[in-house]
Formats: sequence, C-alpha cells, structure tokens
Amino acid sequence: MKKFISLVLAAAMVLSMTFVLAGCGDKDDAGADGLKIVGVVATALGDKSFNDSAKEGLDRLKDEGYDTSIVECNGDSGLWEQNLRNAADTADMVFAVGSELNMIEDVAKDYPDVKFVWVDNVSDHLSDYDNLTCVSYKQNEGSYLVGYIAGKMSKSGVVGFVGGADIPVINDFYVGYAQGAKDANADVKVVKNYTGDWSDTDKGAQCAQDLKAQGADIIFCAAGGSGNGVILKAKELGIKAIGVDQDQRITMSDYADEILCSMVKNVGNSVVDIVEAYAKDGTWTGGEVFSAGMEGNYIGVAYGAEDQEVLVPQDIIDELDQKIADIQAGKIVVDTVL
Repeated sequence: MKKFISLVLAAAMVLSMTFVLAGCGDKDDAGADGLKIVGVVATALGDKSFNDSAKEGLDRLKDEGYDTSIVECNGDSGLWEQNLRNAADTADMVFAVGSELNMIEDVAKDYPDVKFVWVDNVSDHLSDYDNLTCVSYKQNEGSYLVGYIAGKMSKSGVVGFVGGADIPVINDFYVGYAQGAKDANADVKVVKNYTGDWSDTDKGAQCAQDLKAQGADIIFCAAGGSGNGVILKAKELGIKAIGVDQDQRITMSDYADEILCSMVKNVGNSVVDIVEAYAKDGTWTGGEVFSAGMEGNYIGVAYGAEDQEVLVPQDIIDELDQKIADIQAGKIVVDTVL
C-alpha cells in the first residue's frame, strides 16, 4: 500500500511539473492559445479602407489560433467608452481603432492588467501608462509618394485632397501630399476640403465635385468610407482618384479604372506585429509610440492586383523608387504636422 501511495504521489508530482513547464515553455503556442484580443472600432466596418485593414489583421491572428473579436460602435459616441470597458473586462489586449476613442487613457488607468493599443493616434500623456501604446504611421511619407504621382500625371496643373476631418493625423496626409506634388511640379496647385464624416459617400462625392470645379483632375481621398464617394464620382467628373489605407483598386475593383494607385497604410500588419511580439517574446512598447513607416511594410504605394493594368507609367514608378530610397536615407525630409 505504501509503495502504491508513493507511486501515486510521484506520478502526481511529475504531472504537476509537466503543467508548470508547459506554462513556462513556448510562448508562441501559449500566446495563440491563451491571448484574447478585442478590437473596438469607433465607426463601422465595410469602409474598404482603414477599419477593414485593422479587421484584416485581427482575422489573420484568428487564423493563427488567437482568440480575436471586433466590436463596431457605428459612430455612436455613447458607445465608445462603454465598448472599450466591455472589451477590457474580457480581453488581454484591446485595440482602439479611431481618433474618436480619446478616452483611452481613462480606460487604461482603470484596467492596469490589460494591454491597450490606440491605432493611428498618440495620447497626450502616453508616458504615464505602461499598459498603453499608440501606433503612429508615417502617412506623410506615403502621401508624399502619391502626391509625386499626382503632380507628375496631372494635366490640369491642379490636384486635390479630401480629408475626413480637419485633425492632425489627416493634415499629416495633406502636407506630405502637397510636398510631393510640388516636388514633381513646382507650378502645380493643391486644393483641399474635408467631408467632416467618415462614412457618408455623398459627402465625399460633393467634395470631389467642389474640387473638380476648382480645376483638380486627380484627387487623393483620406477620409475613410466617405472618401469612397470620390471614387464613385470620379468617372462622371472625368477625374482620377488616389485611394488610401488598402489597395482600393482591389477592394473597389469595379472602379479600378478610376483609381491611379493607393497610399497603403497597412494597419493589419501593425496589429499582427504588436500581438505576435508580445505573445512570442514578451515585447511590449508600453508608454511609448509604435512608429510605423516604410520599414516593416506599414506604409507604401499599391498599384492594383497582378491581373490589373497598372495606370501609373513605369518611368514615374522608377522615379518613385528613388524617392523612397532618398526618404529612407534622410536625403528627403517630408513635412509633418505631428
């Protein structure tokens, strides 16, 4: 009997040690199996742009075995903070998608054991919160590149810009775009306006019409779903559009002939990289900005799918490759408002 009890105790100890070692073992497996991630979108999915890019990253993580979900607030300000808190009640990591979610500091303060990521915005007191990181994209540099294309390809000598709101992150697009256009053609005129909305395509279409009336024949739209109105109106107005965030010649393939190219902001890549860095080796940029530029494929220019005709001439693409190298080498410093 004593021998039997000793064997049982020994087996129990071995089993216990197995669980302990498993818990301390491969963080890749532990991360995918145990990390719960929730995305909270201030507006709505289906914009074929910024929000959908964030969702694409969460979907990739789900395919890898992570427990992910996403919540839409549909622009209802009464849901923003509550949905962040609801997410924090169950998640290990919360991605706040949208400039409207500026209550993120208050929520992060109340949930010190939860990791928070504010996408595309930098909080005012970030260094005070070691459980919060903010992703800041170098959209000014990507916008410089498409501005260069616009400046080179414009026949009217006027290029347009449509922003979703008169806020720093959107104006960062504008200043880069304007600089690129001017570097391509010193005489080009850059005109702009704002939709004041992230979802209403009618407002984007109206902005396109207003800019066309000012002579613009190429318009860059950085306005989320509302900016798609520029693309929808482009053929009627006889203009070309430049897409944003995702390759919109693919996401809006029915209108590919009206889209020269897109300034891609690969939100999904940053979502995946932040989660995997934390899950696999414990890397976390708490209290600091996660800066996302051309390195890491967070920012760039896309020309459509392989089976689509490229609308930007090859000589301009070749010039752009040199501009990219010059930006990365510090030979070209792109204007920024951030």
